[in-house]
Amino acid sequence: MSKNIKLIRNLRTSVNKYGNPRIFLEPTVLEAGNFKVGESISYTYTNQALIIKKDEDTPYKVAKRKRPSWPAHRPLIDYSNADLAVLFTQKEKIDILVSDSLIVIRKEQSFDLCVIKQPLLSGSDPLQKLTFASYPSGAGIASAALESTGYFESKMGADVWDIAIDAYLHNFSNGSSYFGDIRSLNPSYIPSVDVTWLSPPCVEFSSIGLLKGGITEGLGAHFARIVMASNCKAIIIEQVPAYFRSRSFEHLKGLLAPMFPNWHVSMIDAYDMGSVAGRKRGYAVAAVEGVNFQFPKTPKLPDHRRFTVGQVIGKEWEKGDWREIKGTVMEHLLSRSGNNNFTAEKNRTLVSLDDKRISCIIANYSKINVTSSHLKHPENPNLWRLFRSDELARFLDVPEDFSFPDFISESQRASSYR
Repeated sequence: MSKNIKLIRNLRTSVNKYGNPRIFLEPTVLEAGNFKVGESISYTYTNQALIIKKDEDTPYKVAKRKRPSWPAHRPLIDYSNADLAVLFTQKEKIDILVSDSLIVIRKEQSFDLCVIKQPLLSGSDPLQKLTFASYPSGAGIASAALESTGYFESKMGADVWDIAIDAYLHNFSNGSSYFGDIRSLNPSYIPSVDVTWLSPPCVEFSSIGLLKGGITEGLGAHFARIVMASNCKAIIIEQVPAYFRSRSFEHLKGLLAPMFPNWHVSMIDAYDMGSVAGRKRGYAVAAVEGVNFQFPKTPKLPDHRRFTVGQVIGKEWEKGDWREIKGTVMEHLLSRSGNNNFTAEKNRTLVSLDDKRISCIIANYSKINVTSSHLKHPENPNLWRLFRSDELARFLDVPEDFSFPDFISESQRASSYR
């Protein structure tokens, strides 16, 4: 894959009111190519692709889009005409390849489901960092954690959420990003790396998800082909513990075992490692060759050595949107009772500055629920608030140099830490 490609966007064409194909390029796509609102652009047709590039004195301009959470307008292109039907049909899958000041749009590339290559350790030079790619990457939290060790360099992140791609591109200048469903990710876009990080969907295995535990998501074969196409020597898989007891994991492991015979699986709770935030996750590490790999032993910290909530979030705990308990949804959550796992007491729905443990952080944290922890006011027992996104980052020990673009809202930042 060309090193100049910053982003690959996979989507379908739509249709305008005249029945012609329509291509809609979001701000995430255009900003990856450094296209600005109001800049002149040209459209060039070849026999295989539509090319959009910056050009002077043309009647076509980059449009603008504004949302309440954005501090300024962001670029937008909504393009449709009869000539486009020469290249694309309605609702046809396309690949949008974005580099600096240039966008190439072509039909989605087909692929063989099984792609097997001889793995190569490109980081074998002791002065060279190990390269890795993450599927899906989310906003890049795990990628930032790996890079913070000084041993790794991110080469690709992939996700279907535009906010995640915006954050990933904001933090990682090397490599590229894939914006779309990984089931459509062509091997030619997959960079060769030393390590592939996989985070399969958790909705079927989470205690607050569907609890199906099957293989209905159908991604095992696609994760396997991505791993094989990457030429990697090692795989890291992270997910909720139930995933590693599922048919989905056994299916993926079975597909990869011929090339990766050495597997190590462990369940780790971040709280046992010294974190205030409880976060149980399973990890699997697989390698092509036999390696003397061991998961870190879980330390047993005495209570007096543990940090409190107040010590982690710091002196600015008063900042935030304080809300009343009485007569609100929080009062209802706190009044729940029963022998199930969804009571406020069991989930630490409200915690104080002196508490030494909070519940894990889930997606849509801004939507008040019993399974997430919130801060109660140390002086007024009728007030509470959500933890701010910067506080959540400190709970999770996110590297300090990880940041978000200004247009990403507070609630979207909090959801990125799930």
